[in-house]
Amino acid sequence: MKRGKKIVFISHCLLNQNTLPTGRASFAGSVKELLELFAESGVGIVQLECPQMEFNNGLDRRPALKGGNENDSFRKNCKKMSSQVLDKIETYMKRDYKILGILGVEFSTTCGVHQVRNGRRSSPGKGVFMEELELEMQKKNFQIPIMGVNLNNVYSSVDKIQSLLKFT
Repeated sequence: MKRGKKIVFISHCLLNQNTLPTGRASFAGSVKELLELFAESGVGIVQLECPQMEFNNGLDRRPALKGGNENDSFRKNCKKMSSQVLDKIETYMKRDYKILGILGVEFSTTCGVHQVRNGRRSSPGKGVFMEELELEMQKKNFQIPIMGVNLNNVYSSVDKIQSLLKFT
């Protein structure tokens, strides 16, 4: 069988909700609607590492505020992870793969694309990892769409992703 050569990079918790802080999971395992969409479209999935799990108490952590992640150590680790992600993207691109996009998770203090949660409220902004990823992409002049998945309205997010897939 021929390779489709289309790839999407997605936040860790979209494939494994078990990594979310206690009480934050919306699904028992993975977000099935996304998996089905990519499988039907012949799109490969690369799972991004979870900075929260790697650097903030692993599986036994409480939900974080963005300000709690604004320390130099966490940001430095997110920058390092971002550089590693871009190395993977370059590896695929050198072999003529098309990177369709990067999916973050809205309301995440780490992977939010347009909205982050600050306590019980949300506010416009990006999570720390997505900020660092965008900065690294700008340095390399990468033009890859970054979209946020709203776990409170997955079907709306799936519709947006389907629009992205139509133009590839």
